[in-house]
Amino acid sequence: MNVRIESNFPFSVSSIQFAPDGELSITLSSDKMPQESRYQYTANLGDGQAEEKPSVSLLQYARDFAAAATIKDKTKDSYRLMCSHLEAYGDSPLDHVSTSYLQGLIVYLQSTGLKPGTVRLYFQKLACVLHDAYKNGLFDDRILQRVKRPKREQGKKGFLSETELKKLAKHQLSEEYNNIQSMFLFSCMTGLRYSDVQGLRWKDVKRNGKHMMLEFHQQKTDTQERLPLCAEAEALLRVRKRSGEYVFRKEKNQKVNAVLKKWCREAKVRKPVSFHSARHTFCVLLLTKDVPIYTVQQLMCHSDIGSTKVYADLLNKTKAKAVKKMPAFMC
Repeated sequence: MNVRIESNFPFSVSSIQFAPDGELSITLSSDKMPQESRYQYTANLGDGQAEEKPSVSLLQYARDFAAAATIKDKTKDSYRLMCSHLEAYGDSPLDHVSTSYLQGLIVYLQSTGLKPGTVRLYFQKLACVLHDAYKNGLFDDRILQRVKRPKREQGKKGFLSETELKKLAKHQLSEEYNNIQSMFLFSCMTGLRYSDVQGLRWKDVKRNGKHMMLEFHQQKTDTQERLPLCAEAEALLRVRKRSGEYVFRKEKNQKVNAVLKKWCREAKVRKPVSFHSARHTFCVLLLTKDVPIYTVQQLMCHSDIGSTKVYADLLNKTKAKAVKKMPAFMC
């Protein structure tokens, strides 16, 4: 039986052991490493021929990883869709996965017409799988580090200016839409997503001295968050009747956006607005008031500063566009 060992560092064989169950263990040592590393080669010599263990399939490993992970059903769906694209692209043994293979996968995903954000999401899921394989000694993480990953999508962020927000706040629709108006304004004052506003309970509203704060479960990130409230947000809560467990009555997203469209039209706010525009508005208003970007990151409950910087870049472009409207009087 011939055994070939490839390594990026010089080594010497310290010992060779052969167990009765057919396991051959070779211990290598090197001055270039802080301690001895152990490499094992398993062979079945019953018929006198060496037979290596079969390679692990990347696709199967990904499916097993997703099935065993304690994650939300929505996240499992993302892994399932990623695996379907991986299968269409072409499976590979884990020990044959290369930088060029992964780079080719990104190109393939982009060619299918997926949005840039979706391509980035699927590759992030695959990266989680490969990192787990690395922890189990089945993959060289340096291969993943050399991949040029899809860039974060710099999409348009619809938001309201302070003047536009005041217009909406002053214009009241009929009473049947009061719940939706309050939800939207509360989101503008807190930055909460639609799912978090809908899921907010009265028990999540706490007292912090003379002021209110929220201690709530953020659904998107599955984390507990603490958020102090501004005076306007507190005022919105004080006028609401505690008629049930939830602060706001449940509303269908489609109806909410239809009411927002009507509200903007009547208040003469000529800008396309969705409920998520409220979250963007909260962030931009903080930045225009010169609140430090790292503080804004915490208030937005962003896991990384890159998500917050998108708004800062947007604000800089908005300022530059506004300056260009200044009248020319020197020529």
